[in-house]
Parts: sequence; C-alpha cells; structure tokens
Amino acid sequence: MKLSDTAYDTLKWTAIYFIPSLSAFVGVCGCALNWEGTAVATTIISAFGVFLAGCIRMSIAEYEKEKKEKYEGNTNAD
Repeated sequence: MKLSDTAYDTLKWTAIYFIPSLSAFVGVCGCALNWEGTAVATTIISAFGVFLAGCIRMSIAEYEKEKKEKYEGNTNAD
C-alpha cells in the first residue's frame, strides 16, 4: 500500500497527536462522569491508533523498498 505525501502527513498527524489525545480525553471525561463504557471506548480508540500506525508503517516500507530498487537500478549501469 502506497500513500500520497498528503495522505501520509495527515495519517501521521492523526496517529501521533489526535488519537492518543482523544483517548486521553475520553478516559478523563469518562472517569469524571462515572461512565461505565470508559475502558471500552479508550481501548477501541487506542486500537484504532495502533491500526493506523501499522498502515503508515506499511506505506513507509513500500516507499523505502521502491527507493532502494530505484537507487540500486541507477548504480548498476554498465
């Protein structure tokens, strides 16, 4: 899976800043309001963050693979 630079930047920002912040917000507010679903909600939000990070990592791996193949292809010219 290869992502565009814009998609990568958006997903990276979401995975690094938004998802953990959202999980913390839901956890704190849920505890303050004695919401019984707090643990479930924070688990699901955090799991989505891990999933998103995995998707980003797959894109980075594909990009690095293509970059390496392109570089090696250019250096082996006879």
